[in-house]
Amino acid sequence: MIAVSGSGIAGLAAALAVLRNQKPLLFIAGSKPATDLPGGVQIAANGWAALDQLGIGDAARARATNLQAINVRNMRSAATLASLELGTSAYASLSRADLASLLETEMAAGGGGHRITANITHAIQRGPDHGKRLDIITDDGGAYCVDALIAADGLRGFGRNYVHGNDGVNRDVAAPPSAGRVAMRAVVQAASVPRFFAQPYCNLWLGQGAHFVHYPLHGGAEVNMVLTLNAANADDSWQDRYFGQNEILSLLCRNTDIKWAKTPLPLHPYYDCWRRGRVVLAGDAAHPIPPNLAQGAGQSLVDAASLLRWLDVDHLDNALSGYARERSEAVGVIFKKASFSSKIMALGGAAATARSTLIGLGGAPMLNSWLAEVWAAA
Repeated sequence: MIAVSGSGIAGLAAALAVLRNQKPLLFIAGSKPATDLPGGVQIAANGWAALDQLGIGDAARARATNLQAINVRNMRSAATLASLELGTSAYASLSRADLASLLETEMAAGGGGHRITANITHAIQRGPDHGKRLDIITDDGGAYCVDALIAADGLRGFGRNYVHGNDGVNRDVAAPPSAGRVAMRAVVQAASVPRFFAQPYCNLWLGQGAHFVHYPLHGGAEVNMVLTLNAANADDSWQDRYFGQNEILSLLCRNTDIKWAKTPLPLHPYYDCWRRGRVVLAGDAAHPIPPNLAQGAGQSLVDAASLLRWLDVDHLDNALSGYARERSEAVGVIFKKASFSSKIMALGGAAATARSTLIGLGGAPMLNSWLAEVWAAA
């Protein structure tokens, strides 16, 4: 039996990979009741390839919204700096709730495994004399003997801390609320905002120390919006400060139909080590990728596709090692590029002006060159 912890997209996808290999599954969903996942994700070619390997690509395409271009614009002047036409390339948006629902449906169709609502507190590795099994202890007093654990339980779950040698003690300390970066997020009905915002494009607006992304969901019925800014500037005047700079974005100011939610974006380190004995990581537990290349969910899906292939290997230790090595090498490149992109988008002052000028000069070829490697990473 293989255990998977985490009820987000990474955990659901990893659990589906286990079931696709016809292996008994223990799904440890966590103690909090399941809730709808807000917002959306953008899925590039590597994400679609992973969904196809998991057997839900066509079902996901039926719910996705194809995006025709990525437009980079100046938040102050509204000028278009660069526009990358996507043509027939596989790039689309999908709501997180829809993606989770598809994964849940396929899990159920595959038998679903044994699901428990608890959190892992301890894992005890047993040696060769005991079949190299793993004992998992949960906070509800449960004890389970499994062959391996795929820990996709996020940044503050048991898995990330256990694999990195902290024995379950969380040492990823977040910055204080007044420091670092935050995201203002909202999903709004398209009828509540001007038609421009529901057009089939991903629009990236670059400003002074902030950037704003919006794209349609559900065929244009909804719009997903995310403004990333310094936490110190997320005060009562943030809408006027960032949206009031041009005539297009000013249409969003003080729109009572838009319910903004503030979420912190603490920086977390990336570790090359993804495995400790019979425990391996997946999703954010392994790669807390900054949300600037739209690859967080996509790389979690690629994790699952990699697990799907490696779990078909007869020897489990070889399978876990192969998966951890393959994904760690690939994701390390993406993480560095996303971290660099985060710094570029957070620039202010003269550096921000120079950045926008450079993007304007480079245009679509520069965007394509920057993203092609990311979208092919699988």
